[in-house]
Amino acid sequence: MMRSPLAGITHVRSAAALAALLLALGAAPEARAQAKDLITPQLADTPRPSLAGHTFVSTDLVPDAFVRTYVRSSLGYAEAQSVDYPPVVVGGDSLQTLNGSLTYATLGLEYQAKLRDWIATRIAAGLVTRLGTQGSSLVNEGVTVTSGYEFGFLGRLRQTPKSILCGTLGVADQSVTIVDVHQFAEDVANGVPNARLIDYVPAVRSNAGLRFAWAASRTFGVTLLGSTSYGDAPRRHETTSWGWDVGASVDYDAAPTHGIPLGAALAYRLTSLPGLTTTDNGNSSQTVLRVAYTGRHDLVAVDILGVFDRQNTLAQGIWAGGIAFSMRAYF
Repeated sequence: MMRSPLAGITHVRSAAALAALLLALGAAPEARAQAKDLITPQLADTPRPSLAGHTFVSTDLVPDAFVRTYVRSSLGYAEAQSVDYPPVVVGGDSLQTLNGSLTYATLGLEYQAKLRDWIATRIAAGLVTRLGTQGSSLVNEGVTVTSGYEFGFLGRLRQTPKSILCGTLGVADQSVTIVDVHQFAEDVANGVPNARLIDYVPAVRSNAGLRFAWAASRTFGVTLLGSTSYGDAPRRHETTSWGWDVGASVDYDAAPTHGIPLGAALAYRLTSLPGLTTTDNGNSSQTVLRVAYTGRHDLVAVDILGVFDRQNTLAQGIWAGGIAFSMRAYF
């Protein structure tokens, strides 16, 4: 499936124009003065995201809403043990019911730099693979590799002593490579010219969203996320599409009450664009339970992952579970 290069250029220009607008609006002297007055001494002196005496335990799944400089890396693995596939049908006769398993692997890198007290820029790179690890799942699901990067801005819109609201603007350039044995066999059987076993789909999308953080107490905090995107569709037989993401996390910091540098967070995220598929099979969701060491300048975490995924040919979704390691250093 080929994309027009003009489409990607259009999305990049749109994102650049939105970013320039954000910078122009935020550069007003009154806005800068008001933002400076809202920064509490405790928030300004603490490298990690903090409000009203609470230090947030940030997750990779639901990013925080703070203008900070940090670097992050993550590595994860998940597996769906038993996946039931439709029976093979030949000449109207059902021959066999198949089952298999799927393996997911993720790698992420991110750097965010604070430009002013009210705005930061960020760049992130990621790699996600999905592999059928048995014969039936390999034939039905194949191998999918998604890689790319994202560039954007995070700007503070409003802040109170216990809450903060930020806006985000960005553009993502991704490429999806899929080895689809099942689709290739169908194309050959149907006489499709130039049938390909390996499909490459580039996708450039611009995005905008809001992030909100609330310090419920010194030990508990809440983070909310909402975003929308538009650009090249990650589904076959479509050119462009809209997408959306919503998420929430609740975190606990043990330092204020127990004096130990440990924290935990439970995060959930729902997305309308799970990945490259032949049809729109619905949304996908992820859940993360994070346990972390919370130093003054760094955070080292172990995540327990849960994935409910519909990027497959089944009527029912795929449940997968796994583990991830993440490190984050603030400056």
